[in-house]
Amino acid sequence: MKVLLTNDDGYNAEGILVLAHEIASRGNEVTIVAPERQRSAASHAVTLHKPLRLIRVTELEKENIRVFYTNGTPADSAMIGLLEAAPDSDICISGINNGPNLGEDVLYSGTVAGAMEGALIGCKSISVSLSEHGWADYELAAKFTAGLAARLVESDLPDKTALNVNVPPLLFSEYKGFRIVPLGSRKYVDVLQKRIDPRGQAYFWITGELIREDTEPYNDNNAIADGYISVTPLVLDFTDYRMLEKCRFDDPMQA
Repeated sequence: MKVLLTNDDGYNAEGILVLAHEIASRGNEVTIVAPERQRSAASHAVTLHKPLRLIRVTELEKENIRVFYTNGTPADSAMIGLLEAAPDSDICISGINNGPNLGEDVLYSGTVAGAMEGALIGCKSISVSLSEHGWADYELAAKFTAGLAARLVESDLPDKTALNVNVPPLLFSEYKGFRIVPLGSRKYVDVLQKRIDPRGQAYFWITGELIREDTEPYNDNNAIADGYISVTPLVLDFTDYRMLEKCRFDDPMQA
């Protein structure tokens, strides 16, 4: 199996290196193409107005692992990886992210965008994240993702679909299982803070404290809360098919 790895934490982040070593240890070929620096919350931004570079980092390479970085976004990195550095990849994996990508947060996630760009290009794709910031043990996430990739390569996952994986803060020995679940809801308070700089000018800081409440009984948030790995299929088609008939109103220009 030939695997392209990307992320939004940077090419030398612990999560991507642990995952690369786990996959390579199983006899697979791994190519890392990831941003040169932290690009969290970059979403699916692509770089159109400046040159992109692909730089090899031989000092990080091990047996069956090649490493590159780009000066672009996670989506840029996935694109360059699949179209240039490793065009024969069987699967694209983005992560392991140090922090969750649950619920509506997938819309902002650079980690998820890396996998979705892979899916857009036509490669089977996975995004994987640790569900708690600061949890430093990547073993469970790495082993689960390596196994999932092997399963996925042999599957008939529909085109333009990616799997979004979140792993609870558990040791490998504490693994309980996984659930295939829909996205839940993530609610925050104080999302936008207004402050005054030393010169008296206003500036804003996008932040927010998570309210850990979700009334739906079966979703990614609750799977994680119960100690299970969550796996959610994501699609690139944003069409709300339920609304197609309801939107068949009279010509607005005649109103």
